[in-house]
Amino acid sequence: MGRRFATLIAAGLCCAPAVLPAWAQGFPDRPVRIVVPFAPGGSTDVTARVLADDLSTTFKQQFIVENKPGAAGTTGIDLVAKAKPDGYTIGLSGVGPTAIIPMIDPRLPYDPVRDLDTIAALTAIDVVLVSRPDFGPKTLPELLAYAKANPGQVSYGSTGVAGPIHFGLENLARRAGVKMLHVPYAGDSQLITALLSGQIDIAFLTFAGGQGFVTSGKVHALAAGGPKRIATMPDLPTVAEITGFADYDCYTWNILVTAKGTPPDVLRRLNEAVNAALAKPQTRERFASLGLLILGGNVDDARRFVAAEIEKYRKIEAETGIRRE
Repeated sequence: MGRRFATLIAAGLCCAPAVLPAWAQGFPDRPVRIVVPFAPGGSTDVTARVLADDLSTTFKQQFIVENKPGAAGTTGIDLVAKAKPDGYTIGLSGVGPTAIIPMIDPRLPYDPVRDLDTIAALTAIDVVLVSRPDFGPKTLPELLAYAKANPGQVSYGSTGVAGPIHFGLENLARRAGVKMLHVPYAGDSQLITALLSGQIDIAFLTFAGGQGFVTSGKVHALAAGGPKRIATMPDLPTVAEITGFADYDCYTWNILVTAKGTPPDVLRRLNEAVNAALAKPQTRERFASLGLLILGGNVDDARRFVAAEIEKYRKIEAETGIRRE
């Protein structure tokens, strides 16, 4: 996965036009709504609002963000999937609504491959593996050795059963041949509270949510989760570097989607405008401050990225047996 991730970032940098070409008459000739399937304030919501401002200027039409939270993001994405395939309803989807929940929930009313077109890959969200400061093991190898000697005694937190963090830590445990105890929480704030109070031993925290606790010494950083080191924590190796587990990664991402059957020219126009927005220094600086890595790339790059991620999670599910409870 690491090579595909790096290739997508490179493609985004190469494909983003330095100057956005003049659009032909046509799309969009009325406001476009951007559905965010989560509550306001998170990284997905911020990404949508930054893009909405830029696209509104580019197209001289309003791009209006609508938050439609519910069912781990699937409520909003189902709304996008059922919209008219004309590009006037688009949505920000992530790992759960795209790659995980459709795989483990047969009752889901949409299938991302059948019902959605991918417009663009947007951002990847860095995560860092941390431990409570009074936890004995101080390095990842020490942690895994301790977990092997004490099966089920190391507890880790996540922000939900069958979420990307749950998958990431179960994948790490399986590859290391250890058993750890999963403790799910309703959100980041509850997870961090549990970690700081010693209720759990380790957790993957998003860069934005965890950096302050790492720098203040309230938690101890063990490894970066993604396929690359975190830019502002360059001395912190990745899990893959430390363990040698080829292509191991744990991170989250956002993509832009619309209903299946949207005209290719509309997909291309939106993709090029999004890449132009992602290439702007102010956008890159804003996202970097939130621990967001720019992905980008053309429509085909985005589709390949999503297909690879879906396959990755299918493999982890088959190997770990994770199910939504």
